[in-house]
Amino acid sequence: MTKPGPKPMVKPKWHPMDDLTEMQRRFVDHLVHNQGRTTLTKAALEAGYSPARATIEGSELMDNPKVVKYYRYKLNEINRSYTVTNSNYLLRQQRLSEALEKKGKEEKCGIFENLIGKASGQFVETHLHGDISELSKQEKMHEIRRLKRIQKETIDPVASKKLIGRHSDK
Repeated sequence: MTKPGPKPMVKPKWHPMDDLTEMQRRFVDHLVHNQGRTTLTKAALEAGYSPARATIEGSELMDNPKVVKYYRYKLNEINRSYTVTNSNYLLRQQRLSEALEKKGKEEKCGIFENLIGKASGQFVETHLHGDISELSKQEKMHEIRRLKRIQKETIDPVASKKLIGRHSDK
């Protein structure tokens, strides 16, 4: 019986940066981090290419498929970090609220607190559409009671369970 040998090493996942030289990587990094505020020539100079050839190098680098692939990878990486998700939206609102509080502007924090509550599902916003003036007094009172019940159910889950139990008996 033969003993099993050591497990083969898992080949590391390929990364677009693997095929680039250090200067090519620095060129792309400078372009990406200074988007719209730099030129190919300036990026080549920052990456360490000679001033005499910086214009040519910048142009040639953007014709290199490996450099372009890394450039697209870096742009996508940055764009993904700016994608709005529920968690990073909440975090942003919390930071803005805390910044206002530190500046002594607590009265303005309410706006962000409201947004945080809505985004986390803690606050429910109700919009009524229709002309309330056309309702009779009895219909208005019935609608007010209905809205108060909904509000109470939303705020107090224990009361909500009691109301559900009461309605299920009917």
